[in-house]
Amino acid sequence: MSSRFWLKSTWYCWVLLVITLPITTFPVVMKLTGSASVAPAALLPLIPLVLFFLPVYFWQKKALPVQSKTVLLFFLFAMFTIALAFLRPLPLYKAQSPLAAGMKGVVTLLLGFLFYLVAVSVPSSPEKIDKTLRLVNWSGLVVVLWSILQIVLEPLFPASKVALNQIQSFISPTRLLDDRMQGFASEPSWLAHMLNLVFLAYWLAASYNRTSVHLFRIWRFSFENLLALLGIVALAGTLSRGGILAFLLVLAVIFVLLNIRMVKSLIRKWGQPKNGFRIAGITLGLVLVYLSLIAAALWGWSRLDARMEKVFLLSTKGENPLIEYADNLRFGERVIYWQTGWNIFNDHPLIGVGVGFSGFYFPEYLPDAGWGLSETRKLMFRSEGLLNIKNLWSRLLAETGIIGFALFLTFLVLFAFTSLEMVVKGDGRRKTLGFMGFFMLAALVIEEFSVDSFALPYLWFSMGLVTAGWRWYTFKNGGEHG
Repeated sequence: MSSRFWLKSTWYCWVLLVITLPITTFPVVMKLTGSASVAPAALLPLIPLVLFFLPVYFWQKKALPVQSKTVLLFFLFAMFTIALAFLRPLPLYKAQSPLAAGMKGVVTLLLGFLFYLVAVSVPSSPEKIDKTLRLVNWSGLVVVLWSILQIVLEPLFPASKVALNQIQSFISPTRLLDDRMQGFASEPSWLAHMLNLVFLAYWLAASYNRTSVHLFRIWRFSFENLLALLGIVALAGTLSRGGILAFLLVLAVIFVLLNIRMVKSLIRKWGQPKNGFRIAGITLGLVLVYLSLIAAALWGWSRLDARMEKVFLLSTKGENPLIEYADNLRFGERVIYWQTGWNIFNDHPLIGVGVGFSGFYFPEYLPDAGWGLSETRKLMFRSEGLLNIKNLWSRLLAETGIIGFALFLTFLVLFAFTSLEMVVKGDGRRKTLGFMGFFMLAALVIEEFSVDSFALPYLWFSMGLVTAGWRWYTFKNGGEHG
């Protein structure tokens, strides 16, 4: 009875975790953690899973997949950088406490690691993975419909905005924007982040591989096909430049895969020796078509989003052309923060300054051009909080050095090989999860240029779920990878 109760309780907590994934800044979690930004609602069901599921899981001597070892190695080293940060002279920054910064760094790292650990171990069978994917679909449907309603409903019923904000206030501390979709997230860019790394990654993979975890069809379309279309609408509605660029990179990967499939078909049809020039010409023609489509998309984007009006105006004149170009596109501050992280890394290249401590070094390493930007001056002189690098890649270099960056990159490369094996040697759902891993990695490259938090669960959830699929969807039904 106790074993059955433990299994059911574990599964119900996992269901709650998947359902609450879309809520990035839950007021209850904010009060519990004291965080004003990253406070995912999924933390609430994560706690009992960590306290009651994981200890029993390890007590039963159940092995974790090999990928978990590289994740653990990265997180242990990241914790080590926090300890070392207290052994060097730390610049003073207003009333900020180094101890509080170190504790925050530890907590965010632990959250990321625990989200991954739970995601890779709870769905421990093909049936549980299928049920998890169904939950992802239904919760994703609610997210995209709610996002679309935020923009569509007000023009039809002007008074609805008040009701929508009242509902949103129970989920997030921020009010809904008038012209951008944000779902249940605190800001539109975070909605784009979760769509790219979780929902669209799976929906596009299932659509590309023509699989579904549901038996029903709506006319000739699977549920995932329709969700992918709605997800793209919601993503476009966020007007998140980083999120849309990440999605375009995923589309580029899909186009490459389709082209490879088409070229192979042509080779089989015409024969490579006799028609090699023709195939090369077709390939080159497709490349030119796609480049033209990208240019057209950027032009259209520049007409819809005022921040992109000067996307084609790049001048090499001036003291710092790159920052001036970025400032024209209204993300000059972001580039300044990224460059600050790079400057910190240049002086602390081996192990960085410690996770959570880069903000103390901002006044010393901020580029000269940064002092001329209004947002930077406002944060420097009027805000008491530490500044963020707002770029995971730059943050990894600044706070964990080349060693931490290499460890994280090793984990990503291993995950890429895991996804490749699932695509090449798998079929059905296993291959779909492999494509999900590839699409998620492609989006991750761009997404992490605008997100730098380890505590957001989307990266860890998707990687854990795909790895669980690699482990349980083996060649022999019910088999397991080590």
